[in-house]
Amino acid sequence: MPDTQPHPAEQQAMQWQAILGSDLLSDNRRREFEAWLAEKPEHAAAWQSINDFWTGLDELTLADISDHDSAQVLQFTPLKSDKSPPRIFKTGLALAASLLLTLSLFYQQLDFYLADYRNSVGRQQQIALADGSGILLNTASALSVDFSAERRTVTLHDGEAYFTVAADPNRPFVVQTAAGQIQALGTAFDVKQQAGHVSVTVFEHAVKITNAAGQVAEKLAEARQLDFTRNSLTAAAQVDLQRAADWHRQRMVFQDQPLAAVVAELERYRPG
Repeated sequence: MPDTQPHPAEQQAMQWQAILGSDLLSDNRRREFEAWLAEKPEHAAAWQSINDFWTGLDELTLADISDHDSAQVLQFTPLKSDKSPPRIFKTGLALAASLLLTLSLFYQQLDFYLADYRNSVGRQQQIALADGSGILLNTASALSVDFSAERRTVTLHDGEAYFTVAADPNRPFVVQTAAGQIQALGTAFDVKQQAGHVSVTVFEHAVKITNAAGQVAEKLAEARQLDFTRNSLTAAAQVDLQRAADWHRQRMVFQDQPLAAVVAELERYRPG
């Protein structure tokens, strides 16, 4: 059976289309979109593909729907799977998928505003957890904490956070994101989540990463960085920890990055 799952870039493009068409669009979000679009050629191609798809749907008129009378619609059954379904049926599926995506994005935004901790643009905060662990929550970020007798879970709804984890062999410390989870292996690490893309940087010891598709990076070591989505894991890369920690000290340094990416990052700290 052919793989019908959309490419990660197409998933991100669909998310961005819903965001750009919603009342929740901000200047910061628009800058983030422009940075994403300029980051890779495949992003621009995915964005064009999604727009072409919706342009095709826009051309569907009521006259197209009236071409299929009720008898024709009723003739479509699973027993005739060798034939293509009527256009009205396919259009309904597309509209249903669009509605589900919009609802998903709505609840993501709701999670942000109902989070245990959240920061507005330009604000950072230190969070001391009950187990002795600490979190530095970056600007325009939100997270929730759920500690039980068996497990310590922090859900990063959006944005970026730096975690210093207190040892407790009986209770794993896990950071949950929309794309998967990061389990601390006695460590300090940074997690950044944006538009379905997660980046993890390890400052001390190691972490284990498992994405939503079940792909696993067993041990991401100190001074290494790995990016992942729901369906992909990149190879780990060496990283300059001094530069990676600049935001901890409220500093920003840019080198060999597209202007749109620089502006988008600046907008996370200052609106407008």
